[in-house]
Amino acid sequence: MTAPDAGANLRRWAAEFIGTFALVFIGAGACIAHHGHPDDITHVGVALAFGGVVACMVYCLGHVSGAHINPAVTVALAAVRGFPMRDVAPYIAAQCAGAFLASAAHLVTFGSAAASAAHFGSTFPVGTTLAGAFAFEFVLTFILMLVIMAVATDARVPPGAGGLAIGAAVCVDCLAAGKCCGASMNPARSLAPAVLAGGPALSALWLYLCAPALGAVVAALTYRWMRGTKPDRQRQESWTAR
Repeated sequence: MTAPDAGANLRRWAAEFIGTFALVFIGAGACIAHHGHPDDITHVGVALAFGGVVACMVYCLGHVSGAHINPAVTVALAAVRGFPMRDVAPYIAAQCAGAFLASAAHLVTFGSAAASAAHFGSTFPVGTTLAGAFAFEFVLTFILMLVIMAVATDARVPPGAGGLAIGAAVCVDCLAAGKCCGASMNPARSLAPAVLAGGPALSALWLYLCAPALGAVVAALTYRWMRGTKPDRQRQESWTAR
């Protein structure tokens, strides 16, 4: 297959930028709102916000860029040759740029005092050790990436299941461990709020960069092995190396 032209690349990068912006603006925004109104925006509400926005972005942008909206997903797909290596750096750059714009937008939408008090919706261990948080993030991202591999690469999975399945995986992961480790599963989602918030969020940032990437790569390799020689799904151009 020929490489995409410059215009196609720009559209794909823009989709990753917009998708990650939406994820952080809605998801981390729900965390900020929960900090200020814990009885109204509950932990369940935060989990639904993250799962819902991911599902929406998969359906909205999946046919444009694959809707990775997560550097860990991009790296994992590249590791199993389901995504071209040449696109990894631009995708991650677009994802991080979208995340930073979303966190910066929280300064305007919530105000500096409210956003800072909630640490911009940052992720850091609460009630667990760094090792425990690392294990949580590894396992949660493993589960998420396993679902992504199934709906994105396996032709036996019914078409149209992607958005709901991936959004549900994000939601249940957040419900299970959001109160312990933040259930990031996404380096860009953790990076932008941590940089703006500073403090404890920055001190634990390394694990939110490393654990999701490691969990995603292991999951992608695991599903590729479990799938065996069954046919790949080729419906979505952006999920495969072109």
